[in-house]
Amino acid sequence: MRKSMICIISILMVGFAGAVSAAVWTDPFDGTELVADWKFRDHNNKQTEYEVKDGFLQMTNPGNWGHTTPDKPMLERDIPKSAAENLTVSGIFTSDPDKPADAWLGIFIYSDDNLNYACFLFGGEANQPQKTLIGSMVKANWQDKGHPQTGFDVPLHLKIVKEDDVFAGYYRESEKDEWTLAGEKTWNHKFDAERVGIGFMNNWGGQTVTLLVDTLSVEGEGIEPLAVAPEGKSATTWGYLKMRQ
Repeated sequence: MRKSMICIISILMVGFAGAVSAAVWTDPFDGTELVADWKFRDHNNKQTEYEVKDGFLQMTNPGNWGHTTPDKPMLERDIPKSAAENLTVSGIFTSDPDKPADAWLGIFIYSDDNLNYACFLFGGEANQPQKTLIGSMVKANWQDKGHPQTGFDVPLHLKIVKEDDVFAGYYRESEKDEWTLAGEKTWNHKFDAERVGIGFMNNWGGQTVTLLVDTLSVEGEGIEPLAVAPEGKSATTWGYLKMRQ
């Protein structure tokens, strides 16, 4: 009986430990400064400006560069090795202009190589409906997995999920909506995830584009929650931002 009780307690403790080991880190971008977990790097012309203002990360790039450059306007955060196999990164995004001409922006999951990553982005070509882009840069070679249209404009909820070597991108218009699998497909890319990023893959149209990020969440094994409470942004805030720009 004693041995049985010890076994049961041990099983419960292991189960409890597993249940609490995965958590969600969410940055609401409130205040006026980035939290310490973030690191910023710029495209090699060093012209990108960024700030935390009005409850958003605002990153502005003047353009005229392509997707094969390893140096991108990117805000990055390291992840623990325990989160490398199964990872979910999600956020709420908009841009100015609403339909960037020839630019892709959004979420990145990186290996230790700046030209080896998976991403889920939005934006598109000039004069086209709002689109998303799924795919991977594999050792400096772009592996395109689709350009599905969303059917609505920004703000846009994006989520990229990594399960072992399988990736999937999801989008939705608001928190009330179900997630939609982008392109109705997943894709494979084998690498050890080391960091997540939000920023630009390219901006080749020569137009100044601003990426605005409402919140960014990272979920995985060993992720620790961020002790910052969001101030409660709403759709009216988006309207205010667009009116003043």
